[in-house]
Parts: sequence; structure tokens; C-alpha cells
Amino acid sequence: MINKLNSLLAKRMRQFYPILLLCITFIIFQACKKDEKTQEIQPIDVKTILVGEQSFKNNSNVLSATGRIAADKNVKLSFQVSGTIEQFPVKMGEYVKQNDLIASIDATTYQKQYETQKAQADLAEDNYARVKEVYEKGSIAEVRMVEARSNYQQAQAAAEASYQNVKHTSIRAPFSGYVGEKMMEAGDLASPGQPVVYFFNIDKLKAIIPIPDDEINQYEKGDKAVVKLDVLNKEYAGEITEISVQTDSSNPTYTAQISINNPTGKIKPGMTCSVSILEKLEAKEESSATIIVPVETVSVTDGNENFVYIVNNQNKAKRRIVKTGKLTDEGIAITEGLKNGEQLITSGYHKLTENTPVNIVNK
Repeated sequence: MINKLNSLLAKRMRQFYPILLLCITFIIFQACKKDEKTQEIQPIDVKTILVGEQSFKNNSNVLSATGRIAADKNVKLSFQVSGTIEQFPVKMGEYVKQNDLIASIDATTYQKQYETQKAQADLAEDNYARVKEVYEKGSIAEVRMVEARSNYQQAQAAAEASYQNVKHTSIRAPFSGYVGEKMMEAGDLASPGQPVVYFFNIDKLKAIIPIPDDEINQYEKGDKAVVKLDVLNKEYAGEITEISVQTDSSNPTYTAQISINNPTGKIKPGMTCSVSILEKLEAKEESSATIIVPVETVSVTDGNENFVYIVNNQNKAKRRIVKTGKLTDEGIAITEGLKNGEQLITSGYHKLTENTPVNIVNK
């Protein structure tokens, strides 16, 4: 009896053994897959330099100046009609989308004025229609019809003006941006043209720097520059977008504005910065726009092509095929494949492959 029972149990075990083995294999596979996925998202620590930085460091014809960051797009918003501020839902530093409400005043008076003007316009329209009908039958003089039409047009214009006053009882964001400063609060009496809020966008910023009068004619709009922010320990590529044509009354220097992009939003208006502008030189046998990079950053593929690694906008390593030029004391020239302002990886590149997440640790 016992032998028969053991035989039956052994038979059942043999039946479930493949299923058990399959379950164990699946569990091991999932664990390995999870470990592999965890490994893939671990960023590699790298160091970078700004492409074009070598040209600035090794060229004596560079203007260096200290300045400050300002919003490239900013406005002081105000009401176009007077009244007591009824709503002021935004807060300082808050992000507001385009057309969202920033503030509003009590519109009761302006609404009633519009309704009165609209009623008069409707009456004038009705009168004009009746007079025109009688005129077309030849029963009255043309001057009566012209007068009725003029009265209607004037009443209609007055109604439209009143409607604009109703619309002007609210301030809406002219573009998506941030509330920099609130000059008034709910309950305050606003007057036409009186600033209520300072509003700006930081997707694009500008570095404002002074330029001495003996150097102002050496630079023009479109010249490339490097903007360094010590507080962020980072450099940004930019270009001159504006240069003043007269000095400040209190300071005998001119002003230049260098535009820079701010995709991460980490740069804030008011930050101090240092700017380097490379003076344009006469054209030489070698292109003045040649990029110099450290020799060790250039590697070779199996197909005998030169490549480097840069950091893209998603903080991932991107392999870039390049063409090299002459070897100098400062590094090797790159004639194709790189642009000024890109982040070139100079350390940790031997651990990278395409799209490897990276962590920039420039110190």
C-alpha cells in the first residue's frame, strides 16, 4: 500500500516538474531583466567643456566683462481704465499661461455704460432702417436718410467703445511667463497706465555688459560670446543682439546685450555673469571659426572615422562623427561635426555608448 502511494506521488511530481521549472526560469529571467534595466538608467559621471571655449582661452583679442542677466521678454502690465481691483489671483514668482487672468477691477459701471450705449445703438439702427425704407419710396428727402444713418453709425461706435472699456477691466497674460513683482493688491484703486504687475518670460535671456568707448567699434550684432555663471558653474553660448549707440549719462560706457537660451529654466534674471567676446580677426589661410578641442577627446571607430561624445538636451551622451585638422599646442582642430556652444565630454567618455545617461560634474 505504501509503495503504491509513493509511486503515485512520484508520478504526480513528474507531471508538475516542467511547470515548476518554467515558473522558476521566468522568475529568474524577470529578476535579471530588472537588474539590467536598473543598470541601464545609472548615469555616468563626466566632465565637459563648452565647444569654442578653447578659442576664447587661447586668443588674446578677447573682451571680458562682468554683467547681469535680464529677461529678454518683459512688460509692466496696467489697466486702461480706472477702478478698484477686485481679483488678483496670481502670486509673485508664479508661472502663468498665456491669456490666463492676472487681475481684474469691478466692471459694474462699465457694463452698465455699455448696455446703455448698446440700447441707443439698437434704437438708432431701427430708426435708420425705417427712414431708409421711406426714402426709397420717395416720400422724404435724402438729407433725412443721411442724418439717420449718421446717428446710427455714431451710436454704434459709442457702443463699441463702451464694450472695449468692459474688456479692459481685466488683465490677462500676453504670453506665458512669470510674475516678477506685484505693485498693487486686491482692494487698491488702479488708474489707467499705472503699473500693476511686472511680468516676464525666461525661455530666452540676455546678459547685459558694459563696453568701453575705445572698444565699441570692434563688435557688432551677431558676434559670438560665452556667458559664464559662477553660481551655476556652467557656461552658455550666446551672441550679441543689441549694442547701444550712446553712453549712459552717468557712466561713459556703452551697453551690449548677449542673447542666451535657458531650456532648463535654471538661469534667473538678476544673476551676475562674466562674458567673453572674441574680437573678429582678418581672414587667414585657416578658417577663423576653426574649433580646437583636447586631443584625448577624439576617438576612432572601426571604420577609421574620428568621433567625440557630446551631451544632448536630455543629458545623454551622443556620438558625433567629426573631421579633424591640424594638431596644435592647444589641441586638435575640428573642421566639421561640432558647433560652438555644444557640451563636449572630456572625461568619462571611455565608459560611454550612444544615449548613455550622464551626470556632469565639472569642478
